[in-house]
Amino acid sequence: MKQYKRTSILLRCLLAASLAVTGAGSAEAATTPDTTIRIGALLSLTGNWSSLGNMSKTLLGMAKRDVNHYLAAHGSAKRVDVLVRDTRLDPDIALEKFRELIDQRVVAVVGPQSSSEVGKLKDLADRRKIPLISQGSTASTLALPGDMVYRLVPDDSHESEAMTALLTSRNVQVVIPVWRHDAGNDGLHSSLKKRFEATGGTVMPGVRYNPDTQDFAPVAAQIQAQVNSALQTHAAASVAVYLAGFDEVVSLFHAAEPIAVLKSIKWYGSDGVALSAALLVDVPAAQFAMAVDYPNPIPGLPQTSKDKWQVLSDRVFALTGQRPDAFALAAYDAFWIAALNASYNKAAQRNTDKNILAQTANLYFGATGWTALNRAGDRKYGDYDFWALRQDTQGVLQWVSVCRYDTTSGQGETLTCPVN
Repeated sequence: MKQYKRTSILLRCLLAASLAVTGAGSAEAATTPDTTIRIGALLSLTGNWSSLGNMSKTLLGMAKRDVNHYLAAHGSAKRVDVLVRDTRLDPDIALEKFRELIDQRVVAVVGPQSSSEVGKLKDLADRRKIPLISQGSTASTLALPGDMVYRLVPDDSHESEAMTALLTSRNVQVVIPVWRHDAGNDGLHSSLKKRFEATGGTVMPGVRYNPDTQDFAPVAAQIQAQVNSALQTHAAASVAVYLAGFDEVVSLFHAAEPIAVLKSIKWYGSDGVALSAALLVDVPAAQFAMAVDYPNPIPGLPQTSKDKWQVLSDRVFALTGQRPDAFALAAYDAFWIAALNASYNKAAQRNTDKNILAQTANLYFGATGWTALNRAGDRKYGDYDFWALRQDTQGVLQWVSVCRYDTTSGQGETLTCPVN
C-alpha cells in the first residue's frame, strides 16, 4: 500500500510537471542548505564538442529557473541549484571534477557528454549511488542494467540503423571507416560495421586515430590509399567514407582537401559533429564538407513535444542567436528529471534507488518527448535527423536538416530526404 501511494503521488506530480510552462520566469527564494537540492553538471566548455557543452550550460540555467518557479508555485520550500564543471571532454578531468561535485553533495549529475567520460566515472558513481544522466553518451558497451548511468539518448545501435538506411538508400556498397579512438566513436564504428555488413555491404579496415592527434596528414594518406583500393573494383558512387569524431574533423578536412580522390566520393558523419560550431566557422573545412556532402545524424525532436521544445528554442535563440539541438535539450530534460526525483527524496539526500529515478524518467514528458528508458537506463526510442552544411541564397554557410529517419510514427522505419 505504501509503494502504491508513493507511486500514485509521484505520477500526479510528474504529470503536473509535464504541464509546466517552459517559458516561465525566475522565482528565486531564500533557501537554507537543508532545502537546496544541488545538481551537478559535467560539460565540455573549452574542449572538443564545446558547442554542446556551452549550449547545455545555457539550457541548464533555464531549467534551474523553471524548476524553481515550479516548486514555488506548488508551495514547496525546496529550491534547486546547478554546479557546472568544465571537463574539456577529458575523462581524467571529468573524474577529478566529479569528485569535487561529490564533495559538494550533489544528488545527481547531468552529463558527462562523451562515453569515454561516462566509462571513467561509472564505478565511482555506482559506489557513491550518484546518478549520471548523460545527454550525449551513446556507446552500447555502457548499456548495462542496474548501474547508476542513465542516458537520455539512444545507444549507438540506433544511430547505426539510421546511417545504414541512408547508405543503402544511396546504393553505397563499400565503406571506409575513419574514427576517433574513444569509447563512443569505437562503438559507432563497431555498430555500423555489424549492421552494414549484415546488408551485404563491405566495410574496409579503415583508419582509427588517437584523441590527441594533431597532424592528420598521415591519416588522410591512409584514407586515400583505401579509397584508391576500393575504386579499383567499384564506381565512385558506391564508395563512401564514414567519419566518426568530434571537432577535430576540422583538422582532418584541412589535410584531406588537397587530395583530389577524397573529394570524388561522398563522406558520412556522426552525432559528435552534427551542428558543430567549429566546422561551421572554418570556411576551408566547411567547403570540403559541402563538397563531399557529409550528412551527420543526431536524435530528432518529436512533433508531439513541439510546444515544449519550440518555446525553449526561441528562448535560447533570443539569448544566444543559436538554436539548441536534441542533445542540448536532453540536458534540460535531465535536470528536470534529477530535480523532480530528488524533490521527493526526504531532505534532498542522495537517491540510492535506481528504480525510482528510472520511474521518474519513464513518467516525464519534456522537450525531447517521453523520456522512456530501456532496461539499461538508456533512451528506449528515437528518430534521427541528418544535418549537413549548405550555403543559402546569400552564400552564407549554415547547417541544414537534409534527411530524417523515423522509427516512432507508427508507420515503420522510414527514411525521407527532402533536401539534397
